[in-house]
Amino acid sequence: MTPDFKILADSQDVTAIIRDRLLSLSVTDVAGIQSDTVEIRLDDRAPHIDLPRTGAELAVSLGYRETGLARMGLYVVDEVGLSGPPDSLIIRAKAANMRKAFKAPKSRSWDGITIGDLVATIAAEHGYTAKVAESLAAVAIGHLDQSEESDLHLLTRLAKDHGAVSKPAGGLLLFVPKGEAKSASGIKLESVTCRCSDLTRHNVTIAERGKYAAVQARWRDLQTAQDVVITVGEGEPVFVLRHSYPDAAIATAAAKAKLEAFERGAATISGSTPGNNKLMAEGTLTLSDGRLGLVGEWLLKQVTHVIDNGGYRCDCEGETPK
Repeated sequence: MTPDFKILADSQDVTAIIRDRLLSLSVTDVAGIQSDTVEIRLDDRAPHIDLPRTGAELAVSLGYRETGLARMGLYVVDEVGLSGPPDSLIIRAKAANMRKAFKAPKSRSWDGITIGDLVATIAAEHGYTAKVAESLAAVAIGHLDQSEESDLHLLTRLAKDHGAVSKPAGGLLLFVPKGEAKSASGIKLESVTCRCSDLTRHNVTIAERGKYAAVQARWRDLQTAQDVVITVGEGEPVFVLRHSYPDAAIATAAAKAKLEAFERGAATISGSTPGNNKLMAEGTLTLSDGRLGLVGEWLLKQVTHVIDNGGYRCDCEGETPK
């Protein structure tokens, strides 16, 4: 099949210009709060094409001429570079869903509020629509300080304590368990199946599963002015979280999330597959017809789609699901 792409710059189709000079086009899709990115490398031979302006919006679609393209997202150009010899033009862009005010520090306290209400409040302040998983929306937060901390960092910190992901996506502000961000945003996630023999490279690392049997966290009881220790899991060894939490519920959630992370990350994989525009971070890749340790389902943490003179491939990083 023939790799293909389409690029709109500020709603104008520039695919033909890009195609004539393309050295490589890569789209990196990352799980969690990190911004997805695009990098376009072009032959900068004379006559030179106009330098794109920073702030320009790029709509990128990838796929195959025979089977069609899939839209990968909307990105904003934030960096333009020139290098040589040979002369080349590099355009870098980040996902167009992060408002500047979202990253600005502020100070305030949150009291007697649920995660759902907190996310809804922050979403409204920045023009997003809140999308919070039912399992997390009603979780109560006794007290939470935001001191010279951006709303972005606050939500990232809160999500980490609850084994969740907080991420703007397509006009939504998501707060959902890991692995559910894409499905919550309305993007259909398909489990892509690939034979082990189709991988052009792979590297699997299998760590000791269950290295920690339990996790301890502590919270500060203001009435007694003492720390209270809670334990999630049973047995030895025990991992101790250093941070002190404001109440028992948040401490318990943080310990549970850490214990689940130990289990989820028991094995990791990196590798390359033939290009597939259905592969995306927080989706799954199922490998078949191979040896034990490689076959099975992998939760993808990062997928980089690359089109260059070698064709279309996907470089993937993943881990064993929970």
